[in-house]
Amino acid sequence: MWSFIARTLEITTILLIAAIGELLDQRAGVLNVAIDGLMLFGAAFGFVVALGSGSLLLGFIAGTVAGGIFGFLHGLFSITLKVNQVVSAMGVWIFAMGFVTYWADPHSGPLPPELSSPRIGGLLSPLFFLAIALVFIVWFILFKTHLGLKIRSVGEDPSVAEATGINVVRIRYLCVVVGGLLGGLSGAFLSLTYFGIWGHLLTGGLGWIALALVLFSLWRPWVLLIGALIYGAVWQFSISPGAIIPGLGIPLGILRMFPFIATIVILVVVSTPKFRRKWGLAKPAALGLPYVKE
Repeated sequence: MWSFIARTLEITTILLIAAIGELLDQRAGVLNVAIDGLMLFGAAFGFVVALGSGSLLLGFIAGTVAGGIFGFLHGLFSITLKVNQVVSAMGVWIFAMGFVTYWADPHSGPLPPELSSPRIGGLLSPLFFLAIALVFIVWFILFKTHLGLKIRSVGEDPSVAEATGINVVRIRYLCVVVGGLLGGLSGAFLSLTYFGIWGHLLTGGLGWIALALVLFSLWRPWVLLIGALIYGAVWQFSISPGAIIPGLGIPLGILRMFPFIATIVILVVVSTPKFRRKWGLAKPAALGLPYVKE
């Protein structure tokens, strides 16, 4: 049971770090549906660099930086070149799937034992506490600082924000790069700690769940934490149901669909007219819209 709880908290860590980055993006008005791609880059670069250098730390740094670079690339297309944000992000995601398949799949296999990640009590990674700290830090920045006010203003009405002296482009780039760094870190944690291996398209769609979590949270960090804990438990149960209900008898392939069924349900609910009427004001008004300076 303790092992199940620890693994649940680790998958929560992965979802939470990636989703916090996306929440920052969306608060600034930039939609990045390429979270899964950023995680793939982070997982691939982190694993290959750690394997080649013999350093787990270098692997985490490489994975994080790779996510930041491709987050910046999405910003270049969607902020500077005014490409449709969904099209730009989908391009990054598709490129990620092709690139890591070509480049990282030849390295498939486990990390050597000497590169095992440290765990508290042999069970839980310390990065879980970093993820919790990130929730508090992002909440504090968004709602208690002048920078957070700028981010939220840019996400609501960039024209008005620009008129008050806020550099909209700079704020949006800041958020997409930080969001990319966090997506890359999440992917590096996935390959270097949670699995400790590289395999074909390792994320398995976790990035899309992180995206759904941002919508579920109504763009609030603390609600995001609760959602990530729930999803983490559902995900881990779908992998090892016997730890909770021995002899359940449901095929594992069906259980593995549960997190994605929950994702579809959430997306359907937040798309209903009733939900939009009641909670629509929570959505950043300029989300997904390019800013053209007048």
